[in-house]
Amino acid sequence: MLTGLGRFKEQFDQYLKQFAAKEKTDKGIEVSYNLELPSDANLLKTRLASGDAPDIFSFHAAFDGPTFEKGGYLPDLSNEPFASKLIDTIRNVVTINGKVIGVPMESFSWSYLYNKDIFDKYGLKAPTTLSEMKQVVETLKSNDVTPFMLAYKEESFPGWLTQLAFESVAAKQDPDWWERMNKGEASFKELKDKGMFDIIDLVNANGTKRPLEIGADDGLAKFANGEGAMLITGTWYADSILKANPNFKLGLGALPVNDDPDSTMVNLAVSTTLTVYPDSPNKAVATDFLNYILDDNDSSAFFDQLKFNKVAKNQNIETFPWTEQGNQYVESGHSYLDQSIPQSANEAIGKMSQSYFSGQITQDQLVDEIDKAWKKSIELQK
Repeated sequence: MLTGLGRFKEQFDQYLKQFAAKEKTDKGIEVSYNLELPSDANLLKTRLASGDAPDIFSFHAAFDGPTFEKGGYLPDLSNEPFASKLIDTIRNVVTINGKVIGVPMESFSWSYLYNKDIFDKYGLKAPTTLSEMKQVVETLKSNDVTPFMLAYKEESFPGWLTQLAFESVAAKQDPDWWERMNKGEASFKELKDKGMFDIIDLVNANGTKRPLEIGADDGLAKFANGEGAMLITGTWYADSILKANPNFKLGLGALPVNDDPDSTMVNLAVSTTLTVYPDSPNKAVATDFLNYILDDNDSSAFFDQLKFNKVAKNQNIETFPWTEQGNQYVESGHSYLDQSIPQSANEAIGKMSQSYFSGQITQDQLVDEIDKAWKKSIELQK
């Protein structure tokens, strides 16, 4: 078994031992295992390409799933017991070409985080439209509160803002944009014309002073200490924020991109999915382990230890308040599925967003550069 979840070695070791004992009791099979936890994200691709595939491996369903499925590295697990247990929205994320291709592990809904104490102090609620967000911004500014904590020293934070903006616009106003974009038939100019820069410009104009001098760790600490009411990022930083300020009350909101409340959505992502190599000599036992991940008796305790969100109907997991907020967006239809952005395009989004904020490039130049990077990726895949 090969997975990048090295921080959970102890928990996976214990769960694999439980599985081995269960497999011995239920089927009389002696199971031994080798758990590999590499930090090199490219090792899996190297091993798959060289024919040295592990029996079980983890991958990012949205980013790597389509490529792995096309390469024949993913099985059809649609008829396995675990598949019928999945929450429908989560099942959709791990379904490619109509096939369930793995067991989702790390899942989360993300858009922006907000300081509940600040919002409560001024009677604010998470806005559902762009106009409401503008009102929230004005209320905060009139009370000498910085609306947005900006940490733009690295490219990731400004890149996430641009990503959320264009994905939300595409999800509601141009749902076939992704498919057309990956065929080389679409452009970011279409999303620009539909207003993707409205929220970007609002955030950038109402944030921290000199954000290009503020790195991620410093920005998270400042946000935790009340130096900004909102932060465009995901709940994967919840632990860092709470370590900086254990009393911080964290909220999760959906970033509005226009005045249509239905366009105000969170990104629903599954960053880690476990699957079995289709040609594994131990495929039967490996598939048994995938089903054990969502075991009716043991799965809930395992996911609780990992601090992962609920992915299946049979799990009973105590969720964090921000996780529950994310679930409410998803259950009310205010979410879109995480999509695969080519690596070169993703890098361009971060770099160009940083340059756009600093005034070095225009909106047209930003979309042109991302278009070029995306098209280059398409050509390389052919």
